[in-house]
Amino acid sequence: MIKILHYLFLIRFRKLVSKDDSIAMFLIVFFYLGAAVVVYINYEVFRNYMILFFVDVIAYHLQRRDIEILKLKKNYKTILFTEYIIYSLPFYLVLAVKKEFIFIAGILLFKIILINAPRLNLKVIRYPFNLFNAHWHISFRKYKLIYVFPLLVALIFVAVSYKNENLIFLVYLVLSFIACVPSFEREKTEEIKLNTFSAKKYLIFQLKNAFFNTFYLVIPVVVTLCLFQEWQKIVFILLVFIPPLINVLFKYIYFENHFLQQIIFSLFIASNIFLFGVPLLALPFTYIKAIKTLNTIKIC
Repeated sequence: MIKILHYLFLIRFRKLVSKDDSIAMFLIVFFYLGAAVVVYINYEVFRNYMILFFVDVIAYHLQRRDIEILKLKKNYKTILFTEYIIYSLPFYLVLAVKKEFIFIAGILLFKIILINAPRLNLKVIRYPFNLFNAHWHISFRKYKLIYVFPLLVALIFVAVSYKNENLIFLVYLVLSFIACVPSFEREKTEEIKLNTFSAKKYLIFQLKNAFFNTFYLVIPVVVTLCLFQEWQKIVFILLVFIPPLINVLFKYIYFENHFLQQIIFSLFIASNIFLFGVPLLALPFTYIKAIKTLNTIKIC
């Protein structure tokens, strides 16, 4: 069982850890422990958000594909349960020290139900996204992003119940991040060259595509907020549209360097938060630069 758990850890972190890379594994463990220490020191700040530290395990379980293989072992449910406890063990220890035993029991019970629940086949879901950018469909199917939305609705319920408006803004942040994911993907340069649109028209269509597809994403959240009569918070939903549109521009400015796009985009969003949106004044120049880059791609 220990050997199986070892391989399961390697499989989960295969994108971050190469084979026999003990240093990387140590850094991941150190990160988890460090995060738990920070939460413990600032527990009163994180208390209402503790559930978020256990959500990643739920998302991982829903999208994993090795469960059918694990079923060949009679004790596969015990293996899964042990694996999920180990993933979140530092945060369980924080809750135990803070004597949140009911909370711990609730999480463990939920994981038992999750492991024993029948698998859902969501391959038949038809997304309403415009196909001008196929990466919206690809990203949602590849990363199983649809699973996030029930959790967002649950977060809104918690926010309203505990009168914690910060959780609603966290929902907006997650929505905005999801809407940015397709723009981190790349179409082939041949697709851009063969497209009959001019560089400007192509970029405009990509921006329209990002806007309307993001609109589809916010609908369930807006409906939920309406049910709870959180009218004042609905106005701020417009902020969700800004990062995805900006990311489309950076995608084409740094089309040849995916890593640089991520860095510049993150710095740009962070600077807007700390400088109260002043960097947004540079967007017209960013728009022009994106068109120039697209023209270069079409000509080459």
